[in-house]
Amino acid sequence: MSDQDRSPVKIDPYDLVPVSPDEFIPGSKLPVNVFLRLSEGHYICIGRQGTKTNFNEMHFSGKQDAHVQTYYIRRSDFAACVGSNLTIAGIVLNANQVTESKKLNILNMAADSVFKEFAELGFNIQSIEHAKMVSQGIRTIVESKPDLHSVVSLMSAVPGDLVRHSMAVSAIAVIIAKNMGWVIPGTIEKIALGGLLHDVGYKELPPDVIRKPRHELSYEERATFETHPFRGIEILKTMPSVPDDILSIVYEHHENAIGHGYPRKIRDYKMNPLARIVALADCFVELTIKNHDLPNPRSAGEGLNYIETTLAQPFNKQAFHALRISLDKVAKPSLKVVS
Repeated sequence: MSDQDRSPVKIDPYDLVPVSPDEFIPGSKLPVNVFLRLSEGHYICIGRQGTKTNFNEMHFSGKQDAHVQTYYIRRSDFAACVGSNLTIAGIVLNANQVTESKKLNILNMAADSVFKEFAELGFNIQSIEHAKMVSQGIRTIVESKPDLHSVVSLMSAVPGDLVRHSMAVSAIAVIIAKNMGWVIPGTIEKIALGGLLHDVGYKELPPDVIRKPRHELSYEERATFETHPFRGIEILKTMPSVPDDILSIVYEHHENAIGHGYPRKIRDYKMNPLARIVALADCFVELTIKNHDLPNPRSAGEGLNYIETTLAQPFNKQAFHALRISLDKVAKPSLKVVS
């Protein structure tokens, strides 16, 4: 890039979105121009659209760190950047020579970009389509690793609580559905996407409430936290591309079969059939994937035992049996099957 290309330009900070080098797939071509901040309102373009990413090789005079941790792209370009990452992720996920861990790493980058798109640009038809592409990637991962041990192990390596949790719930929900004999592609797609989007209501919660361990929440904070299913459905219900089944998943993912959930305390027979699956997957992931409430998660078998014995198995029986089957395919713990 010439010195003229690196001439400082003045840009309104609101028109830019901060990004990290990790949000660009190494070796790919930059889908948009990338900027470096010099001072408030002043930036230089350090990566032109169409050039290869080489952030790790860049050094800048006046910068103390060997590598800059934050770059910026124009807000109007962010959706295109997400779309490019998803396209590359789709190619990688279908490549036989790429390892599962590498595929998951690429999918995680894409999912993180989509969640950031929600936060920066809000929900629209394009962002929902991007979420569908991530859920398709999750289904691809599950089809190659169709057992609980493998999926829990893979998802545990994903950074970021919300992205890790959402991807894991989506994956486990697909496993449960398939072990229940559900094979219609459209239904599996709804379950995968509903699992990925089930916590979109977090977007409107105070950050302090989200970050605080659940047992430390005050009565008022817990009441606020428990509004996130309603907030989620309010966010999505105006989107014409979101089916009613997904709205039900988002609204009912904290309900359970015995009517002790929230926000409506409805029983199993009143729950959407897809929401019954995601509700169980959500609970299982909370027990087996590291999060701020659970720094030392249980194993898959211990998670099932906890749901059955400590929680008295408050979920749909067929869904729980299907979850058990997926564990039994690899390791057969001495657990009594609920029928």
